[in-house]
Amino acid sequence: MIRTEIQIRFNDMDPMRRVNNASYSAYLELARLDFCNRYLSVATLEDIPFVLARVEIDLVSSVLPGDSIYVNTWVSQIGNSSWEFSYEIKNQITDVLYVKAKTVQVYFDYREKKKLPIPKEFRTSLEKEML
Repeated sequence: MIRTEIQIRFNDMDPMRRVNNASYSAYLELARLDFCNRYLSVATLEDIPFVLARVEIDLVSSVLPGDSIYVNTWVSQIGNSSWEFSYEIKNQITDVLYVKAKTVQVYFDYREKKKLPIPKEFRTSLEKEML
């Protein structure tokens, strides 16, 4: 499981003084980038070997100003050319759960502009994070 600490920015807030629901998707993106930094050698954007195909977010509780949060990310399913990341966004101090989410990524070659089966080496990286 990968833990990514998130810095809440002022512009993440909405008029109700809580993190806006659109900001949670950006937090998941930061967690995916953390996965890339740990397992991939990315020199250019085209080196990222996947495209995001689906995002599912369940808001459990609101993140408020002053909350310290992190994202737990793990692989919950692996297919032939796609896999699923699952996430939890939690409070760093109390472990209160704010968000449960899932995304589906498709292994994709941006240079060739086509999806491909997940290569063995990349599958091994995914399996290291599977729960």
